[in-house]
Amino acid sequence: MSMAELMRAVSGLPPAQQNELAAFLLHLRLQHDPAWRTEMTRRIDDRDPTHWVSLDDWRTESKGESKS
Repeated sequence: MSMAELMRAVSGLPPAQQNELAAFLLHLRLQHDPAWRTEMTRRIDDRDPTHWVSLDDWRTESKGESKS
């Protein structure tokens, strides 16, 4: 399959599937980034709750909203 064919196929997917594919591609790209892997390992292993982010705060941050 050529890149053009792949792009046409992806453009025909519903938005939810496009989002899933985008997340998968980002995952693949980050797997090849040693600095990112090291940082994620450090964060996952962090046992200090003062460094943790609540799910609600993360959702707000990930949408680009500010906490006011």
